[in-house]
Amino acid sequence: MRERRRLIAVGFYLVTSVLCVLLIAGHGPWAGGLLWEVSIGHGLNTGDLPVLTLWGVSLWMCWLLWRDA
Repeated sequence: MRERRRLIAVGFYLVTSVLCVLLIAGHGPWAGGLLWEVSIGHGLNTGDLPVLTLWGVSLWMCWLLWRDA
């Protein structure tokens, strides 16, 4: 059971990390203003802040799963 919870935590971490990268790399009218430019046409926009917040919450949840396993 402990290994299964840790596997779920690692899987959840990987999936949310990949989704976070994909969402930050995307473009659209919802992107908002540029906060930090990484390269030409790519960077951190105000529209990315909710994504980063949800990612942080998911990492915290993974840590709770790992700790309780």
